[in-house]
Amino acid sequence: MATASMAEDNAPGPGARNAAALSGARARSRFVRRLRLALYTLMALIALNALIQIIVSDAGELADGPAAPDGEAERIINPRFTGRDQDGTPYIVTADAAIRRAGEAAVTDLERPRLDYALIAAAGPDASEVLAEAGAFDAERRVLSLQRDVSLRTRSGYAFATSAAELHLAEARVSGDQPVSGEAPWGRIRAGGFAIFDEGARVQFTNGVRTRIFVDAHDPDRTAGANAGAPEDAP
Repeated sequence: MATASMAEDNAPGPGARNAAALSGARARSRFVRRLRLALYTLMALIALNALIQIIVSDAGELADGPAAPDGEAERIINPRFTGRDQDGTPYIVTADAAIRRAGEAAVTDLERPRLDYALIAAAGPDASEVLAEAGAFDAERRVLSLQRDVSLRTRSGYAFATSAAELHLAEARVSGDQPVSGEAPWGRIRAGGFAIFDEGARVQFTNGVRTRIFVDAHDPDRTAGANAGAPEDAP
């Protein structure tokens, strides 16, 4: 009987058991709060990363090339723009260098711009050629403006030289309102402006059009002037 009495005296009382249970509950509550905070943080990081990927991959977004030397912080070397026209055909605009216009986040000035796109013929195996000495790309409107020594060739065989032109990439269209000269599969042409449609399959010339038609493709010297009211040959 004495032994049983001693065992009962050593057992924890109700107060001690309640305190132990309360302490365990508090520990579990802290663990749950920490786990919940970690999960919320992870979800926020995943959402932020997804947002960044969407912004970077957006059509017309500029992908910076290597950093420029000190003192040229706003100058981007080998910029690259990507996007698609209204029919889903992809295009890539590149250049030797680019500088974003102050106050115009969507417009970037380009040095020696190039274009890889079905509307323009490739000059070599890299499917890209320098189109002009200078230009500007409006990523929002998807318009590539070209200035100085503009040279364009379509896949249908037209070659143009002019001082300015605009490539409306969203609409697969090129236009220019400056004097233009060039060659076509059928001869030579000079005009005050031009437009290219249907991926280069249709070309329109405007303002004082003068043409020189090749009568014999094997003998370009045998030509005939063709111009309503103006028989002068194009250069």
